[in-house]
Amino acid sequence: MRKLALLTALLTAFSAMAFGQTAEEIVDRMNQEMTKGEKQGTSAVFSIRMPIIGEVSSRIKSLGDYSRAETEVKDEKVILWVAKDTSWTYSSAKNEVVIEYVKKNNQTNNGEDLIKDITDGYNVSLAGETADTWQILCKKSKDNKDKDDPGKMDLVVSKKNYAPVSLKAKVKGITITLRDFVWGVNKAEVTFDPSAYPGLTITDKR
Repeated sequence: MRKLALLTALLTAFSAMAFGQTAEEIVDRMNQEMTKGEKQGTSAVFSIRMPIIGEVSSRIKSLGDYSRAETEVKDEKVILWVAKDTSWTYSSAKNEVVIEYVKKNNQTNNGEDLIKDITDGYNVSLAGETADTWQILCKKSKDNKDKDDPGKMDLVVSKKNYAPVSLKAKVKGITITLRDFVWGVNKAEVTFDPSAYPGLTITDKR
């Protein structure tokens, strides 16, 4: 019986090795699904937590060259739309939108760069898993000389569809979290519509 129990344990271990996936394989599949999902549009909550100031979150939606980021700070709502080289910044406190050209070195980042090709410059390993997700630890490799890249990141990937569930990193005392990631955005959601804001003041700085 002891031999049978040992053989069973060995077969179980070999089965796990044969059918299990490495962290690299999981992330590679996630990147493939991300590429497919870009055509449908993406949406995620991007949060930063800073000392003293606290946490600020923004729901970011993107579809091709169009994006929309909505943030609430205290009692003010700020919405930023970007379409190619033009931005519309709305302030609820002033009920005003400012239109201007976006500088190339000032382009808004929708957060997806943190998720896409996450293995570039990082060594990944499987830190744990649940029935629904994989937890992947991303450690900065010695060859990565980019000072702005965090030393490590915690990535959670869905077992259901290989979509990123969350990504958490800390850079220079600021904690960055990307969560609630979904696919499926229509153009109306990422396009500025002045008729939706009665009495709006429009300031065009182009």
